[in-house]
Amino acid sequence: MGGRRVLAAVAAAGVLTGVLAGCSSGGSKNAGGAAAPASAPAASAPGPAAPTGTTGASAAAGAPTSAASGAAGATGAASAPASTPAPAAPEAPHGDLEAALLDDKVVGQVLPDAKAMAGWEEEKRKVDTADHQVTCTGAAAASCAGKPLSGSVRFSSGDVVVRFLVDTLPTRDAAAQRLKESYASYAAGPFKKMDTPALGSESQAFQGPLAEGEGVGIVVRSGTVVASVTSEGGPVDVAATRRFAVMLVNRIEQAQAGRTPDAGLGVG
Repeated sequence: MGGRRVLAAVAAAGVLTGVLAGCSSGGSKNAGGAAAPASAPAASAPGPAAPTGTTGASAAAGAPTSAASGAAGATGAASAPASTPAPAAPEAPHGDLEAALLDDKVVGQVLPDAKAMAGWEEEKRKVDTADHQVTCTGAAAASCAGKPLSGSVRFSSGDVVVRFLVDTLPTRDAAAQRLKESYASYAAGPFKKMDTPALGSESQAFQGPLAEGEGVGIVVRSGTVVASVTSEGGPVDVAATRRFAVMLVNRIEQAQAGRTPDAGLGVG
């Protein structure tokens, strides 16, 4: 993938700047890029090239770009042979579980992988302590045990970039406080709130300038975990971004219930 532009348009500093800094560290292609808060959506994320003639997050994610296209997809699914039914999109999660995810291996599993993001190209993955002082790999992983953690991964598909971020906290109260900080970082910048169905324990969607241009960020608290998903680089597509967020929260809830996270995008 080519180099990513520097996040210059975000006026908010604080938490938003801190997160992107932590996620962009480690020699990524956007090494010179700006930063964002651990729990607030960062500016970018990656995956594979979209089909010719198709652009935007919905094209890469397989989500309809409009109500009309969604209706067309539903019609196509209805007329498909009974032997090849279209799988349903994952149901939006809504739990508020108490389990704390303080194991770096579990946090790594919560982040979507190549199977969950079929057709996308993974560019950067990292799990470190919440203060970004220790990267949880090799011998250093022992220093991460039992501590609040921060994980990030980004994917690209053509011009579209998607970034997933998770911050794990020891309690739901601590997570609720972190969520307030994330919301505040957006409110301080040139972002506007968007009305979308709720996810997890509580959530909010925002639209504004990100590293690759106008994009969408969704910030979610799921019990003791604060997560965010941002998409940019193509036409603004709230529905597609929400599908990514639904998948991420499903994976968080699976881990909180003691299961191995395996939720994927499905077909909407």
